[in-house]
Amino acid sequence: MKKNVFVLAMFCCLTLMAQAGIVKYCMTYDDFVAGNWTEIDDLTLGRTNQACQMKSNYKEVRFKTGDKYADKKIKKEAFAVMYGDQLFVNCRNLRINGAPLDVTGYSQAVRFDKDKVCVMAYKNHTLTSLAGYGLMVASCFVDNTAVRIGLDVGSIGSFIGNEFLSNAVCYLIDSNANEDGKISTKRMNDQFMEELLSNDAQMLEKYKAISSKHNRQSAANVLPILMEKGLVTNN
Repeated sequence: MKKNVFVLAMFCCLTLMAQAGIVKYCMTYDDFVAGNWTEIDDLTLGRTNQACQMKSNYKEVRFKTGDKYADKKIKKEAFAVMYGDQLFVNCRNLRINGAPLDVTGYSQAVRFDKDKVCVMAYKNHTLTSLAGYGLMVASCFVDNTAVRIGLDVGSIGSFIGNEFLSNAVCYLIDSNANEDGKISTKRMNDQFMEELLSNDAQMLEKYKAISSKHNRQSAANVLPILMEKGLVTNN
């Protein structure tokens, strides 16, 4: 429980920082590593004055700018969107052992070990019991000079809550897409964590202390360990 509160507090802090930030996107993993971001208002080119909405439900986030070209670009082609200081990765082309994830929209992520990405997403077959998690909406506005953030009580700080963390797992992205446009990921499961913590017996014991495999491999357990090891930082 304490670990969940710790992680939730971190994301609430990011939510507050996001209020003064700018919404931007990058097209590839290599762009992310290089810091090549483009503001969303540069993509819409003044074609709309509609609100650019970030709509999130219990499993994913989708971005709507009000411009068809921009929406299609963000939905199908972009690698990631930065909402203030919060990172969201497009799961549409992510693959685990060749199979697609159960999420086709965006899911929240954090920078891992400087130039990699850790994505928190629901694993397959865990969504049925979460159907009542609800819909939350935050919005920003696009104009010709900047994207102004406006978060309300349905912000992403609430989205990254205990229920999400407990039912999500972490996926690692450390390479660009293949020739088919698909991006391979690695699940941060027992094998991954044992290799990662092979030189830290105390931390490995802490990870293994949770007997339930579901709870042990959940983002609620993995993320605090990654944070304590200094592998996860603000984006």
